[in-house]
Amino acid sequence: MLYRGIEYSVVQGIERHLWKWAATVSGTKMSGYGSTRDEAIGNAKKAIERAIQKQRFKQDLDGEDQ
Repeated sequence: MLYRGIEYSVVQGIERHLWKWAATVSGTKMSGYGSTRDEAIGNAKKAIERAIQKQRFKQDLDGEDQ
């Protein structure tokens, strides 16, 4: 699956009501879970958003140093 240019995956876990997601943003691996597929997708998207914001913030700070 693709969200904001970041590829992520969602798979059903072995346990009942467990869906796992995984993504890599700028070389950093992230993962999590949800009790439904839709919840796992939502959690993955939120995590990707946070990682993108963190990356932008860091770039802004690095730009100020120059």
